[in-house]
Amino acid sequence: MVGIKNILIIALFILSSAFMSLTGQTQVVHAQEGGDTGSTDTSQTTIDPEAFEILKGMSDALISQKEFTFDTEITNDVNLTSRETIQFSGTMKTSVKRPDHVYAKYIGDSGTREAWYNGNKITIYNENKKFYGQLKTPDSIDETMDFLMTNYGFSLPLADILTSDPYDSFMETTVGGMVVGDSSVRGKECTHLAFIGKYVDWQLWVADKKPALPCKLVINYKEIEGAPQYQAIFSNWNLSPDLSDSVFKANLPKDSVKIDFIDFKKQKGATK
Repeated sequence: MVGIKNILIIALFILSSAFMSLTGQTQVVHAQEGGDTGSTDTSQTTIDPEAFEILKGMSDALISQKEFTFDTEITNDVNLTSRETIQFSGTMKTSVKRPDHVYAKYIGDSGTREAWYNGNKITIYNENKKFYGQLKTPDSIDETMDFLMTNYGFSLPLADILTSDPYDSFMETTVGGMVVGDSSVRGKECTHLAFIGKYVDWQLWVADKKPALPCKLVINYKEIEGAPQYQAIFSNWNLSPDLSDSVFKANLPKDSVKIDFIDFKKQKGATK
């Protein structure tokens, strides 16, 4: 039998920053559950058509790829109850086979986690704790991300990059943007963009050479106390990896323990 302590542990694991949403959806959930976090004044926003054109070009470059893999170096802030801000870091390898397969492995300061999505089920494994959770899901990446966010308060790693239309996903809560200028990320020439959102402000560095892939992403969660920041630096893009279905099949040790996810939607309804 799974006790409430284990259920809470899996919830904390799933909601860890390594697997958090990147366009403010997590903050929307917090606002709905915990009350008004304050309104953001977006009346004085900058609308630069060039910034949105470059973002659209990056989105189109990703849309054209049916299979791809990439690596990311991630740093993220965590606000403690003492109001200290602590930075954690790690690396993540991600494989995508559209429209319905994703695999990601994160290794970092907070431990090792793996996620497999195969078109009808998602499995998330915590290597350090030796436990995992599984859920039946919809049959596409987009629908599964909506399902996970709505019912369980989390999404797949770097969710906006993985969608069938990254532009639409990024723009869902974005109200303004501009071109900051030329920049370089790990020796790669990029264009630096900055965007204003309802719940987060975010910056994106896009490669100048085709394909116009993302080089770096920085998120500022401005409506969360302490304004924590998330940063992902992309590398090792492979646009023709020829991924087999076995990549997306959960590989769990025999001694791993299955525990439950918390259904936040049902839990909220039960408390009304």
